[in-house]
Amino acid sequence: MLSIVFEFPAGRYHATPWGHHVNEGLVEWPPSPWRILRALLATGYAKLGWQRAPAVMRTLVETLAASPPPTYRLPRATLGHTRHYMPIGALDKKRGVEKTSLVVDAWVRPFGALGVVWPAETSDEQRALVARLLERLGYLGRAESRVRARLLLSPEAVPRGWDVSTERQHRDDEPVRLLAPVPTMEYDAWRREVAEAPEDLLAALQIETTALQKGGWSSPPGSRELVYWRPADAISLALPAGMTVGANVRFADTALFALATDRKRDVLPLMERALPTMSLFRRALLSKLGDESCPELSGKDEKGRPLQEEHRHAHFIPLSLDARNRGRIDHVLVYAPMGFGQAAQRALRRLRKTWTKGTEDIAVTLVGMGELASFRAIGGVSLPELGRGTTWESRTPFVPPRFLKSRGKDSLDGQVRAELRHRELPDLVASPVITPPTDASEAGLQARWFRHFVRTRQSRKAPGPPPGLFRLTLTFERPVEGPLCLGWGCHYGLGLFVTGRQRTKSGARRLTEVEGEAESPSVLHEER
Repeated sequence: MLSIVFEFPAGRYHATPWGHHVNEGLVEWPPSPWRILRALLATGYAKLGWQRAPAVMRTLVETLAASPPPTYRLPRATLGHTRHYMPIGALDKKRGVEKTSLVVDAWVRPFGALGVVWPAETSDEQRALVARLLERLGYLGRAESRVRARLLLSPEAVPRGWDVSTERQHRDDEPVRLLAPVPTMEYDAWRREVAEAPEDLLAALQIETTALQKGGWSSPPGSRELVYWRPADAISLALPAGMTVGANVRFADTALFALATDRKRDVLPLMERALPTMSLFRRALLSKLGDESCPELSGKDEKGRPLQEEHRHAHFIPLSLDARNRGRIDHVLVYAPMGFGQAAQRALRRLRKTWTKGTEDIAVTLVGMGELASFRAIGGVSLPELGRGTTWESRTPFVPPRFLKSRGKDSLDGQVRAELRHRELPDLVASPVITPPTDASEAGLQARWFRHFVRTRQSRKAPGPPPGLFRLTLTFERPVEGPLCLGWGCHYGLGLFVTGRQRTKSGARRLTEVEGEAESPSVLHEER
């Protein structure tokens, strides 16, 4: 049995999972058995002067391939990434600047040693070779992933941490697909039918990426995919106090998500498409529930009936926090005044992607989960959607929930005040102020921009809204804390108000330097 420990003196581990592009921002954690064996082989050639792998290395590979897959013990770790915009030596003639290419550098930051236990019956000679290779191993994964590795005397000496294996232990465990070598006999039988395959398993482990691409291999010959189960809280994010993305918290009513797309022809959805985008986001989130009942996310009880307490379930609030990309929905705040139960928290942690019209899948990252107060300032910048004040202005258009009449309870004033009463909010000191569409003021330009907002969801069965898109200014009798969402479609991004005067299509600065480190000038932001 081989018990190995890896330490990361540089504080970061970089490795892209097989079958994924580096710009997807994924990290292979824990490192796959295939990666570990290739690293040992590379060390033998680079540090021990091998011209050919010795016979003991061949038997070691065959022994490990035939044994049950290794188990891992993971230390506490956080996930992060930087984005670099690298010049490509071409000129953008329209903008008059040099073109750049986005490169995402994702990593895991382990706060401790990684343990690997390989349940294989190895000889003393094989163990001695592994010990020599581990002592000389300089990196694991990409070259910047510096490691110190050593062979332990027994599995009991492996540091404590989260156990990861091919056996699922808990309901919240998430699958991780890792490559491992197939047994030698299985490889030899397969190779007899594939003439162009490497001559043996050892040769397959040493094949270069260029050869794989040239040969059109969808996966390395001699490899198999194993599904490991990693605890949901094995990787967290460096977050402000009060936020978490790990195990269920005692109370949470708010979750913040970051959206990203790495394909050049795909862009994040416009704020004008808040309604269908948030509707699809909710649908993607509900798909993670399975058969579980979750009134705080669905707005329905166990029998499928709408909740009697109106507006206590989840609001999906679109945010534009990147000042360089104004008018695009780059974050989503999910807020449920009734709080998130365990089923809701599991679904929130499981969400990985959503979609919108005209684009490929949009990557979704849970930035944090906790109480609403923890999110009022992100990255040192206060969110106007979560502000506090007596005067509130429309961020997205207010749509009356019923057809308007000139007076009475169905007038604009009557409908707004009714919305406030349903939410137990203070009354207004005066009727809502309507800003007409005009070019004469910034508020008028925003009212004109509101005309472009989509008012239909993806589902054709959903009832259409009453006519009317309004930019309103509300003044309350006493200060009100956000989020303030009123009117038709308020759970999907419409009727969103902010404190103070907001520029059209503007947003706060995007989350930066989440892990609190000063990066190189090429790093524009860091959020994972």
